[in-house]
This record gives sequence, structure tokens and C-alpha cells, in this order.
Amino acid sequence: MIDARTVTADDGVHLWAARSGRGDPLVLCHGGPGLWDMFEDVAELLGDRSTVVRWDQRGCGRSQRCAGPWTSARFVADLDAVRRRFGLDRMALLGHSWGAQLALSYALTHPERVSALIYVSGTGIDSDDTWHPVYRENFLARLGEEPERLARWRE
Repeated sequence: MIDARTVTADDGVHLWAARSGRGDPLVLCHGGPGLWDMFEDVAELLGDRSTVVRWDQRGCGRSQRCAGPWTSARFVADLDAVRRRFGLDRMALLGHSWGAQLALSYALTHPERVSALIYVSGTGIDSDDTWHPVYRENFLARLGEEPERLARWRE
């Protein structure tokens, strides 16, 4: 059963959120910004192991359109409003892409409220100069396994 609710952020913006399943709480943070909840299938798969909370970030999907603000601090506050609305003391966070950065920012701001962090395809927590050269080298080596792919990429 899905328990869909409206969450009112501290600045009055209305956010869509839904809870399903049973067990330890897991909150899913979608990518973007600008995308919306894409975790319905994931929630169904995990429903017998976790209470899964999905939500649409401000200005996205089923949440209220607004003029912002569009800051990390604002999104962290919105995520905390979702946590409070469902009465969660601590939660595991799974974030994808921008949502991974949001989940990390939340965990750094409120470590006492996070039991685990799952960082999926995030934007990176290091500067480009530390990881990009190795990534590029490996990427080109893999493309080089099939010369036509490498030629097409260079073209």
C-alpha cells in the first residue's frame, strides 16, 4: 500500500512524497535537478525489506512549481521536511546523480539523522583533476579494444 502525502516545506512550498513497504526507512532522492521521482520499481523491489519514501523535489514532478531558491541548503531543508512528515528519526538515504549530492549534503549537515548513505552515480566528491585523467585513459583503452569505435569517437 502506498501512503502519498503532501509535505509542506518551511517556506510553504508543497512537495509530493509517498511511503510504501515495511522495515527500516530508506529515502530515495532522484536526480536532476529538474527530474522527478523515478524509483517506483525500486520501491516495489525493496518493499518487503524497507519502508521506502520517494519524493519529488521542489519544482519537479508532482511537487509545487516555485521560483526557488535553488540552493543545496534549500534542498537539504526540503529533505528534512520529508523526514519529519513521515516521523523518521533516522533513515538510510539513496541518491542518484544530483540526488546523490543532495543525500551527501544532507548526511554532512545532519549525520545523527542518517543511518546509511548510498551514493549512486553522483557528481563526484573530488575535483576533476584527480579522477578525470585516469577515467579518460581507461575510457580510451576500452574504446581501443574495438578500433572502429575509437575511430568513431575521435571523429
